[in-house]
Amino acid sequence: MATNAASVQTASMGDYVGWLARRWWLVAIAVAVGGLGGLGVAATQPKVYVSETKVLVMQVGQDTTTKVNLDTESQVVRSTTVGGAAKNLINTDTPVEELVSRVTVTVPANTSVLSITFDAPTVAEAQRGSQAFAQAYLDQRAAEAQKNVDVQGAAMRDEIAGLTKQLDEVAAQLVGLAANSADRQKAVQKQQILTAQINTLNGRLIPLLATTVKPGNILSAATKPTSPAKPDMMLYLVSGVAIGLLLGLAGALVLDRMDSRIYHSRQIPYRNDVPVLMEVQRGRDRSAVADAASALGREFSLLRNVLRVAAGAARGGRPSATDALLICGAAPGPAVEFVVANLAAAFARSGERVVIVCTDSTSLLPDLLGVSPSRGLGDVIAGEVTLDSALYAVPAIRGVSLLGAGRLDPRVELPVAAVSDLLAQLQQQADRVLLATAPPSRAVDAQALSEIAASVLLVVETRVARAEDVEESVEQVARVQGPLAGLLVVRSPRVARKLKRKAAPSAPIVDSPAVPAAADLPRAGRDFDQTMVIPRVGEDGDRIEFWAPGSDSADKKTNGGKRTSSSADQSTADLR
Repeated sequence: MATNAASVQTASMGDYVGWLARRWWLVAIAVAVGGLGGLGVAATQPKVYVSETKVLVMQVGQDTTTKVNLDTESQVVRSTTVGGAAKNLINTDTPVEELVSRVTVTVPANTSVLSITFDAPTVAEAQRGSQAFAQAYLDQRAAEAQKNVDVQGAAMRDEIAGLTKQLDEVAAQLVGLAANSADRQKAVQKQQILTAQINTLNGRLIPLLATTVKPGNILSAATKPTSPAKPDMMLYLVSGVAIGLLLGLAGALVLDRMDSRIYHSRQIPYRNDVPVLMEVQRGRDRSAVADAASALGREFSLLRNVLRVAAGAARGGRPSATDALLICGAAPGPAVEFVVANLAAAFARSGERVVIVCTDSTSLLPDLLGVSPSRGLGDVIAGEVTLDSALYAVPAIRGVSLLGAGRLDPRVELPVAAVSDLLAQLQQQADRVLLATAPPSRAVDAQALSEIAASVLLVVETRVARAEDVEESVEQVARVQGPLAGLLVVRSPRVARKLKRKAAPSAPIVDSPAVPAAADLPRAGRDFDQTMVIPRVGEDGDRIEFWAPGSDSADKKTNGGKRTSSSADQSTADLR
């Protein structure tokens, strides 16, 4: 339905993400390039293999109540002492610090297990390194435990030797003491105490010397990696995709900000005196003329009424039956042809006789209307043919005729005075004249003819017209004080099928008025369908009569003003 740019200027949620929908291809390319780049970077990284060895850590010594601190033991694994022992086992020239840096120790939850991993450029080196550090750790722990045992045993033996010496001294004192003396009793008590202490130490020393040091064992040997742990292809891929997505979004936003093309009516440069009369959606098949009962057909009927009033207001009163409407686009595109054809059909449905005058020699309007004119406006201006012989009836729309561009040279400016005289002649035969011109940015026809037109309609086709095109077109019309009624925004689909050029059956009107007389045109009523108009060609091949099923003229066929045979009546009856 119609939208007015003066009141609709706020952005919707779709506007904020519209730039993303329009530039999705850039984001997709950036994501693809980022992903491929991430894989490429990963391919250049050196491969690293990781081997794992699991070690069960056991309590050493006679104290079984104290639990082993595995966090401390994990630090022991990565110590330079263990690293030096592992270096000797590997028999490598690599510095100890570098070997230690390639070791990782983890403690699985609720276990007494150390997971020792070692990374290396090859599978064999990774296995040897992991196994060497595990064995070096156990050897180091066993050596430390055995050293503690030896130290404790030596200390006990020294203490026993000291006690034994004291016991010998007490025994020597007992020899010289009287049997019932107090000194003898004290010496006997001391002897008993020393003997008990020596027995206790011997009781602790014997089990200590018999202790077997077992710091732990390897639960699983070093694993053989089947694939490199680094580089992580998935990590590089995800990182590349993320970077590509960010760069793609940024590039799409920048590109959209630099793009001045119009995608919806809110992007049209706002002017208080130039409203947006309507915004319509053009289908993918731009060769179709909207049916009167369709939503698009009703919208063009509403636009017809607005333009009729606008044309009359430009003349200072109510609409005039002979006002000429100029229709041009802000930029070259198929939207103007689409609008002119549908407006002509809308005026014809209201009972008006319409003449379309096309001044653009590159326009596909004749193909859209199903007409192949061999003569046109250029031939009439040159005086080679008469105006009536250059008018061609449109087969698909009753009451509409076309004056094509003919042999107009786009390099030569259109003689406005001559066109004005032709318009005066056409307005004597037709109720409405539609002027279809090239965009103001490409030719001066639109600006020149806007001086003599009753109203001007500027068509803005989305995805084609730019903001500067609209501003330039409005400015050109305003410079000659043209009666610009407003803007019509045509929302163009992303992909439109090309209009096929083909020779449609048409016949120039030679010996009769260019358009049927008003009295010959059936008017709207319950028994007349103004939407479907069927063309019938006369037997002489140079005359077309338009008739509609169910009309009073359906049983008539004119041929030089005479009634033909009854075969036409029979055909009409069959169609009914």
